[in-house]
Amino acid sequence: MTSDGVAGTQAVDRALAILQWFDERTTELGVADVAERLGVHRSTATRLLAALERNGFVELDPGTGRYRLGLRLVTLAGLVLNRFPVRALAREVLQELRDETEETAYLGLLDNREVIYIDQASSPHVAVNVDWVGYRQPLTAGATGFLLLAFQPPDVIDELVRDAAGRPGPPIPSELELAAIRRDGYLIRGTPDPDGVVGVAAAVRDHLGSTVAAVTVSGPLHRAGPRRDTTLVPAVLRAAARVSEALGYRAA
Repeated sequence: MTSDGVAGTQAVDRALAILQWFDERTTELGVADVAERLGVHRSTATRLLAALERNGFVELDPGTGRYRLGLRLVTLAGLVLNRFPVRALAREVLQELRDETEETAYLGLLDNREVIYIDQASSPHVAVNVDWVGYRQPLTAGATGFLLLAFQPPDVIDELVRDAAGRPGPPIPSELELAAIRRDGYLIRGTPDPDGVVGVAAAVRDHLGSTVAAVTVSGPLHRAGPRRDTTLVPAVLRAAARVSEALGYRAA
């Protein structure tokens, strides 16, 4: 490859890295931030951000002089989401699940070794709505991730559990708990503190019987906890079964 080719590939890699640094905690980046993270001169960071801005992937906030994600990504995200029929099939189901439980309902899709949330129906009780659509989590974090983790091959489970050992976060289910999740098709996770949350996740299966996604309901412990077994679990199981059936899954 020519030196120009190497430089061009490097520029693409750097531009993509910049876009991936944005998340719910990092909503804006300045030139100095980009230069430091990439280990390049400010002029190089400026050129990269200017190229992304010209193409609509980022936009400059005149008030702060910092960059945020641009609307061009909305178009691309829409194209990607439209590739997944499970999202369209689950939209009404999620809304009905939210109405039945009065808690926030999520649809999480398995993407390699992560879960990405592709739809959400927010509880009427939330004062400040936190949008999880597009948010990624490892399979070793939270109810949705643990549900999908249980259906991974044993070697993948072992690897992910080893990698997560010692990291902060909720305790990873034991082998017996993972086996119970596979048997029952759902799990319940909660935190014991008074301000904690309860999450119930159930498996969504495709026409081959593979677990490809999860339907999850989550709510504060004081409200969702007493209704966990009587209301949340049956409702989430019914919702997941409806989405699975729409994907062509037929229970034995």
